[in-house]
Amino acid sequence: MGYQWHQLEEGIRVREHPTRKHGIKPDLYFAIRYQKDGKRQEESLGWASQGMTLHKARLALAQLREAARTGNGATRLREQRQEALAARKAEQEAALQAAQKNRTFSQFWEEFYWPSTRQRKSPGALRSEQAIYKHWLQPHIGGMLLQDILPGHVQTVVDAILARGRAPRTAQYALAVISQVWNAAYGHGLVAGENPVRRVKKPRTDNRRMRFLSRQEAFSLLETIRPRSRDLYDTCLLSLFCGLRAGEIYALRWGDIGFEGGEIFIRDPKNGYNRYAYMTAEVRAMLRRRFSGQTRNELVFPANTGSRRVQASKLFERCVNELGLNDGYTDRRQRIVFHSLRHTFASWHVEQGTPLYQVGALLGHRSPQMTQRYSHLSPDAIRKAALTLEGSLPVEGAQPLEG
Repeated sequence: MGYQWHQLEEGIRVREHPTRKHGIKPDLYFAIRYQKDGKRQEESLGWASQGMTLHKARLALAQLREAARTGNGATRLREQRQEALAARKAEQEAALQAAQKNRTFSQFWEEFYWPSTRQRKSPGALRSEQAIYKHWLQPHIGGMLLQDILPGHVQTVVDAILARGRAPRTAQYALAVISQVWNAAYGHGLVAGENPVRRVKKPRTDNRRMRFLSRQEAFSLLETIRPRSRDLYDTCLLSLFCGLRAGEIYALRWGDIGFEGGEIFIRDPKNGYNRYAYMTAEVRAMLRRRFSGQTRNELVFPANTGSRRVQASKLFERCVNELGLNDGYTDRRQRIVFHSLRHTFASWHVEQGTPLYQVGALLGHRSPQMTQRYSHLSPDAIRKAALTLEGSLPVEGAQPLEG
């Protein structure tokens, strides 16, 4: 047997719960009826015990009738609930966006950018970015709202770096980090418009190291290092005779060493292009001495903890200073550092006549322009190449130069 409905007034009716009470009276369930487009519509409202009253039923009926008459607004309670839910969601999203847009550069760095970037970049890159943030970005723009940062504010960072005598390359790196942070914020919808870094002129720089070691200087340096640290001596030997970067050396695993073919596989280097280096007799002897049955996945030059090294030993700098190799050199590009061994490798090759394109291949350069810095070391080879066409046509009066 169905429930029996009772008409309270026009458009509003109720039915009693068979057992449940609301106070001393039976619990009542409210429903309303109205016309829409010539058809009768019925909506259930709820129990009195759940808060429904005759007054609320009258209000709901009046709203639905008005919407049906004018065509404005929801004409069903379900539509009203959906609209209310959408409105609440929009309000919540707007409040969240407003809170996010009020984040400062430092807040976004700590909460979003740094946790994300530390999962993607190498330890060396992370150390460099953290240093840039700590020394330059946090003091100058860390407290600013992301959306308020303008090109002029970014320029103050550049000016501060140059005013402290830092290399233009440091300022360029700072600009790159700011740009990455801003782009990440843009991806989160926290900023809009043009990246402010685009309006800041990058300081020009030539950070290339031109000085390299003579053979006597290299020999003296190796002999000074060898009795103090065989590990450092071996890494120096590998950089000097194979042209490897420090990071490439520390990443080597025994599976990358091909004794039979005399090849060293350089995996995932700085420029992203894998390549081979080739063992000289000195390097082969050194690697054979170090090898004692390690597995393919073990590091060739592990740190004392067994983990991967992250930077050259400070002993290198101490030995350089003891020999006076940097005495009188104030330009940082002229001072001898571990990377100078790679530069010396390239310079010796060019001096001995190795074509520049081959030197670039050995170094893993991505473009010929990167190798052009060594062109001044081979004027005779370039002159000889320029004169290879001499005499190819019988041009009147042409006389080759003597000597």
